[in-house]
Amino acid sequence: MEALQWFCLGVISMMAAMGMVYFQMVVKPKWYTLPLLILGLVLVLFGIAWGGSSLIEGYPRSSALGILFFSGPGLLILALTWRHLVAPGFKNAEN
Repeated sequence: MEALQWFCLGVISMMAAMGMVYFQMVVKPKWYTLPLLILGLVLVLFGIAWGGSSLIEGYPRSSALGILFFSGPGLLILALTWRHLVAPGFKNAEN
């Protein structure tokens, strides 16, 4: 079961990396956009890994807190970066 978790996390990480490369080629963001997206993505993936491994080990409270404390701020960083820095770039790339 744990091997499946790490495999799925690796697949999600690879898809995210490919998405970042595509984003870098299409939108041409400012220099500070990509590190913010990477930080948010790493926090979300770390929170998922923490939560999944804690749940497998039998610690549901640790799982919930790991997801809350790591994935929550990561999602917030991703949402704000996407809203204010990425979405306007996609609108300009279409024109």
